[in-house]
Amino acid sequence: MANLAGRARPLRKETLQNQVYRELCELILEGGLAPGESVTVASIAEAFNVSPMPVREALTRLMEAGALTVISGRSIGVPTPDPAAFEDLKNVRIEVESTALRWAIANRDAAFEARLAALLEEMDKAEQNRDLKAHIRTNYEFHFTIYRQSGSALLLEIIENFWLRVGPYFHALRERGNLRVSNTHHRLLHKAICEGDATGATEALAQDILAAYDTMAETLLKAKAAPG
Repeated sequence: MANLAGRARPLRKETLQNQVYRELCELILEGGLAPGESVTVASIAEAFNVSPMPVREALTRLMEAGALTVISGRSIGVPTPDPAAFEDLKNVRIEVESTALRWAIANRDAAFEARLAALLEEMDKAEQNRDLKAHIRTNYEFHFTIYRQSGSALLLEIIENFWLRVGPYFHALRERGNLRVSNTHHRLLHKAICEGDATGATEALAQDILAAYDTMAETLLKAKAAPG
């Protein structure tokens, strides 16, 4: 059972369902809920200091989006994706996230490029310290800094829905030195962005997604083949 202490903060009373939903999205996107961990309505309500009703409503939205599922009894966790659906998600991610990347390059400025450079340093530090959770959190911020620069709230929402499904499986990326590989792709991506090279940037992004997918898909296959 996942312990939410230190991962969640009490919420104000207005628009509680939306606040709980956003906080749970951030928790998933930043790697706060890994495959195999589970939560309950009661544990979330206690962590956020709210009643169970807005928690149930937020969880229903996340289950409808395919980000969470009922694990057993009252426990809710990350669903195990079908391999074919996972590959489909990879292919769609490349297309849609590449569009956001191209728009971000058209809107780039010095502050944007500097922010990406700072996040690259944080990811290098996380890789050196073998701090997977810090790398997942910073990887999310790096990518979404790019996607926010696209200027499209709708495109950002679509991409977030993809990441809610795939984000928890970034916990598999410690294997085969993938954090170092990921950082290499990110540096190539940053360099191409700063040069205004949309072709080079989209290629680096695709390679980043593909490398992560290979490791995550292998992990899923191992889990399906495991006894029990």
